[in-house]
Amino acid sequence: MPALLDILPIELIQPILCQLHYKHDLTTAALVCQSFNYAATPLIYRTIDALIQDDEVISHPYATLLRRSELAQYVWHVSETGAAMRSDPRMSQDITATLSLCTNLVSATWEDYDKATEAVFVPFLEVLMTLPLKEFTIRTKYDVGDRVWTLLNSMTGIQRLSVWSYKPPRMLQDWAAQLRPPLRYLGLGDCLHVPPITLISVFSQLPLLQNLRISGVPSTAIPLIMACLPNLIELDTDYLQDGNYPLPSMPLPRLQKLTIRPNSATTSVSDVCNWACSLIPHEGPLQSFTLSFTITIPLSFVTHLICRHGRTLTEFCVGFAQVTPEVLTYLCRNCPALELLKCSVPNSDMQTIAKAIEPAKNLRTLQFVLWVRVDAVGAEPAYYLFPRTMYDQHFPLNDGVPFSTAEVKTLMLRPGSKLRTIWFGDVSYFGRWVRATPERDPVSQIEDGLTFEVVRDKYEYFSQRWHRRLCNPLS
Repeated sequence: MPALLDILPIELIQPILCQLHYKHDLTTAALVCQSFNYAATPLIYRTIDALIQDDEVISHPYATLLRRSELAQYVWHVSETGAAMRSDPRMSQDITATLSLCTNLVSATWEDYDKATEAVFVPFLEVLMTLPLKEFTIRTKYDVGDRVWTLLNSMTGIQRLSVWSYKPPRMLQDWAAQLRPPLRYLGLGDCLHVPPITLISVFSQLPLLQNLRISGVPSTAIPLIMACLPNLIELDTDYLQDGNYPLPSMPLPRLQKLTIRPNSATTSVSDVCNWACSLIPHEGPLQSFTLSFTITIPLSFVTHLICRHGRTLTEFCVGFAQVTPEVLTYLCRNCPALELLKCSVPNSDMQTIAKAIEPAKNLRTLQFVLWVRVDAVGAEPAYYLFPRTMYDQHFPLNDGVPFSTAEVKTLMLRPGSKLRTIWFGDVSYFGRWVRATPERDPVSQIEDGLTFEVVRDKYEYFSQRWHRRLCNPLS
């Protein structure tokens, strides 16, 4: 068998190994045979970062890369922390020496929550500036200092930039002109203390920007910012009721993806829905809509949304927001291209859900974040399968799934259905056609010897972003 595997070309093996989501699985694959080793080794070192616990470095890949410098050519993504650079002067020198060997580096992430970030960030940044960097993410709690901003202001060629800090970024106006030609994605966190007029002057210098994620900006100022970005197709922002700004005189860009997050505990449902509709006034372009509020989605909002974007909408993700069977039916009936539906549903059985989603012939993934069910009049509601998060303490949770695998299978096998993935909180069901064997249930067997199998699984969400970057450096 090893001889047979050795003759497989690496070009075929590597796309297969890209489906492995964890490095220990890739390491195991590298031990199979020589061909697998050649294919897996670049994937193992494609993303490198340190293991830090309580500001103590548990492990760091710099020693391996310094000892075997030929492996550095495979590194595309680097994540570094101030804690690692600060832990030992010798380690800091070795880390920067290792970084200089990564001549094919595509993206870098710097994370530091200490006040003394400038002294350790500058050596790291000086090496980065000699590399062909396309993506850069900075996460800090305090301002990074004048020397860092001076270096950043001279950086060019960045296509994706994210700056997440508890302090407002001071570099925006000076850096915008340098970033303008290639920049397509910009993420800015905590702009609460940045005057909107400053942000508008910055974004007016970035007319080619296509993807914007921004936090802490008054909701009434968002349309003014959007009007400065005619090529914007993706917007991720929060709803902050603060200030009163006039509507822009320029038309808004035609968004294809809109994500709205909460910024305060008390929010009017009608205000959020009306504001969301005002950001997407054009007919037709919207493909993905995400809303991260714990509310009940009103039918009037869905009607308005679908009236303009029903034909193009492929993803409707409202998470913890509850969607009634009436709204669910209207959504599935009037969005023929819908492929992903993520929501919470109250007091519904499988038959009701099946009837509601029946018109959605292109639906491929159905995810229920929260399932609220009342079994008798006056009984306490049971909340099923809420993801294991900080909110656990607020809800009584039931570990059992309210439906059987057979019911899920029936839902997937409705006539004309393309539904193959169903989530109930952190429990997933994946449906697939497999070759029939005596061990498998023959009920769904068809003439050519295939049977439909439903696999139930329960696990934490793996990093989709890491998996995407493993196979595509600029995704």
